[in-house]
Amino acid sequence: MDRLISLEPSSVVAIRMEQGQKCYGQVTLRNVMYTMPVAFRLQPMNKARYTIRPQSGIIFPLTTLVVEITCEFPQNFSLPGSFPYCEDSFLLHSVVVPGAAVKNPSSTHDSVPIDWFTTRKKQVFVDSGIRVMFVGSMVITRLVKNGSMDEIRDVLEKSDPSWKAVDSLDTEGQTLLHLAISKSRPDLVQVLLEFEPHVEARSRSGT
Repeated sequence: MDRLISLEPSSVVAIRMEQGQKCYGQVTLRNVMYTMPVAFRLQPMNKARYTIRPQSGIIFPLTTLVVEITCEFPQNFSLPGSFPYCEDSFLLHSVVVPGAAVKNPSSTHDSVPIDWFTTRKKQVFVDSGIRVMFVGSMVITRLVKNGSMDEIRDVLEKSDPSWKAVDSLDTEGQTLLHLAISKSRPDLVQVLLEFEPHVEARSRSGT
C-alpha cells in the first residue's frame, strides 16, 4: 500500500484567474481504504498565497471530500515565467484514524489533532505531488497570443466545462478564434475548434 488517499481528477489543481474575481480551484480527496476512516492534513508551502478549506479532516471509507484552494495575489502580481504551470507545492499528510471510527461527520473538518500525523507510533503517508495550474481568460488569451499550442490544449482540458474557456475574450474584446486567425495560425484554430467555441461570436468591435 503506497497511499491512503487518491486525488481526483488528478494531482493538478486548476485555479481560475479572472479580473476582479475570487481565484480558486478544487481537488477531490478519495479515501481508498475499504473499512477504515482516514485523516488528512493539506498544507501549502507558500502559506501567504494559499488558503485551504478544509485544511484537515476525516474521510470515511471509500468516500470523497472536496477541498477548495484559494489563491491571494498582490496587486502587482504577474504570471510566473512557467505559466500556466506553477512551482508552488503542497504537502498532503494522511493516516488511518486511530482508535474507534468517528461517528459524527459534521465534527470531522478542521478538527484533527496535529499529533495524529507524527510518525512515532503510526505510519504517516506524505504526498508532495499536488501542483497548481492557472486557467481562466487571462491565461488562455495570453497563451493564444504566444502561440503556445501544447499549453493551450492543456488549459482547455483542465478548465471546468461550465466556464466555456474556449469562448474567453482578451482585454480588447477579441475572442480566441479571432486571435488565432490574426496570427495566421490554422493549427491554433484547429485546436480551438476541437473544444467547440461559439464560431459566430463577434468581438467588441463588431468583427
